Amino acid sequence: MATPLVPSDLLEIVLVSEPVICPDGSAVYYRRMWFDREADEIRGAIRQVDRDGHDRAFTGGTNDRLPRVAPNGSAVAFVADRDDEKPRVFVLPLDGGEARPLSDAHAKITGLAWSPDSAQLAFVATAPFDAAGAGVFHDEKSGARHIRRLPFKSDADGLLDGTRKHLFIIAADGRGGARQITHGDFDVNVPAWSPDGRRLAFAARVDAPEDATALSDICIVEVENGALTRCTQGTGPMSLPAFSHDGASIAFLGHQHGDDGGGRFDVELLVVGTSGGETRSLSAGLGRPVGDALAGDLRSGGSAAPAWSGDDREIFVQVCDEGSTSLRAIARDGTGTRVVAGGDRHIFGFSLADDGAVAIAYDSATVPNEIALIEPYGGERVLTDVNPWLADKVVVTPKRYRPKADDGTVLDAWLIAPPSGEATPPLVLEVHGGPHGAYGHTFFLEFQVLAAQGIAVAYGNPRGSQSYGHAYADAILGDWGGVDAADVLRILDGALEQARFDTSRIGVAGGSYGGFMTSWLLGHSDRFAAGVSMRAVNDFISEIGASDLGWFLERELQTRYADDAGRKLFEASPMRAAQAVQAPLLVEHSERDFRCPIDQGEQLFTILRRLGKTSTEFVRFAETGHELSRSGKPRSRILRLRAIAHWFIRHLRPAGVAAQPDAAGALFAPLAGEAELEPSA
Repeated sequence: MATPLVPSDLLEIVLVSEPVICPDGSAVYYRRMWFDREADEIRGAIRQVDRDGHDRAFTGGTNDRLPRVAPNGSAVAFVADRDDEKPRVFVLPLDGGEARPLSDAHAKITGLAWSPDSAQLAFVATAPFDAAGAGVFHDEKSGARHIRRLPFKSDADGLLDGTRKHLFIIAADGRGGARQITHGDFDVNVPAWSPDGRRLAFAARVDAPEDATALSDICIVEVENGALTRCTQGTGPMSLPAFSHDGASIAFLGHQHGDDGGGRFDVELLVVGTSGGETRSLSAGLGRPVGDALAGDLRSGGSAAPAWSGDDREIFVQVCDEGSTSLRAIARDGTGTRVVAGGDRHIFGFSLADDGAVAIAYDSATVPNEIALIEPYGGERVLTDVNPWLADKVVVTPKRYRPKADDGTVLDAWLIAPPSGEATPPLVLEVHGGPHGAYGHTFFLEFQVLAAQGIAVAYGNPRGSQSYGHAYADAILGDWGGVDAADVLRILDGALEQARFDTSRIGVAGGSYGGFMTSWLLGHSDRFAAGVSMRAVNDFISEIGASDLGWFLERELQTRYADDAGRKLFEASPMRAAQAVQAPLLVEHSERDFRCPIDQGEQLFTILRRLGKTSTEFVRFAETGHELSRSGKPRSRILRLRAIAHWFIRHLRPAGVAAQPDAAGALFAPLAGEAELEPSA
């Protein structure tokens, strides 16, 4: 008999990512990740699966990543931390032998690419500190920092130390060592080789204003002498370049609407000549964003680079469309597009072989992830089966529904009903982050855990969400808490029309912008019996000053602190309505969150308690950032899921589920049928 999913089942989930298909299409290499209970870490190694599904281990490390197959099919390069050292580039021949280190150790290695002739590798790594150009100096012994300009922290990298990530070249046999070919006060992103092997393209923020959050350009560097040119002119966020096989063009992702990378504007497939000139959009007519904007709780998101077909007539990209991420091929001349791999799922990675075969990594609402192969003729078969244990678990298929807003706009939403239980169960309304993220056909452990406890879950995409076009995403500009809040409540109403629920036992929850919306709704609506506000923005004024990109809010809210000394920002903050919050509220935050710093949670908790609202509690996590729910320490992620479930069990009272005693630590207790976690290392 199948058993319910519980938070500690996270430790059983196997994740896959970074599929790379051999040039001849004979095999796919991918990263397989698992949770190490004792070490409280996520581990990863590289595996090989061939066309008939034979799957075997390829590397034996515990933090192997970025697999890259040589164009001549002779070897796989990858990045690994071995023997507790810092990361190096390794090469492993496909005809046998041991992996050998190619590069020296670096604090970080974030990009890797073979030259077309398989003779060299380019990689992006931390470079020697350059005091003259650096914005930060870090005294390692004391931790003190001398900060000279913005930015000085990021949620991904933490407090910055002034070192930059630059581009290095090394021979495939390692002789001569690595040579740094870019220099300056900027970071290089994923590199791409020109077909002749003489140039590399990458995205970087070269000479961007210090308070810009998203501006970046596509740059080309000459391998021989390091001469740098910019192909674009600072008109928007540009990323992930790819040379055409004829060397005449570079395709990349971005838009030309200025310093705005939050999602108001659809990311487009852009093309520019390698000698510069006009930047053209090949996807503007789609009315949908290129790349990946869908949210889940098993991995942090990110788009894949475009891939040119062998004859350069098409460019393969992800397209996010109404809650799904598909793989499409767009004609080089912009005349058309076709779906290569679609359906109600989330394709979060792909790789193209010379013969047109494609490897994809995907998940869906009921499948955490798998690797599949798309044959050149279009047939598809799944190559992996990484989570067979889920066959013995209850996984509920969501029901999609399309409620209408008050003005007739069609919204999008899903409902996960409890697999069994009372006739009119309680319901939790979940709100995504962004605000320009999107829910959709992705696996969500959090939602399945709540349903297993007899609590229905409704979630959807109000206006502001990505994957429905620019007008839909831009509709909340200057109006957070207005049309978006009305849409969220309409998604709730739509769920109540799908089945019978107890309207006196409705909860609301969300993270980041979803946390903002939770805090906002509890101060402006009496429809909720409980809430969980996670990594929220609660005070816009302090967010702008303390976040790693807080001034993003000034664009979103169409005001600047300097305009009125922050009055409009204060008026739009959930904190202003704290005295109106009546429902029990659990505040959850992470101490190393630099996107929405922890004072956002501390302020809300403290003010509510001082107002006498003793049904307010606080769960805080150490050593983790804004991405806790997707990439934090496994133990913390499990305790987070338990706290959410226990809070709603306590206050929404699903039938047949006993609440934990009201005591310190109760929110971290195992759910019914769940074992205690062993002490973390």
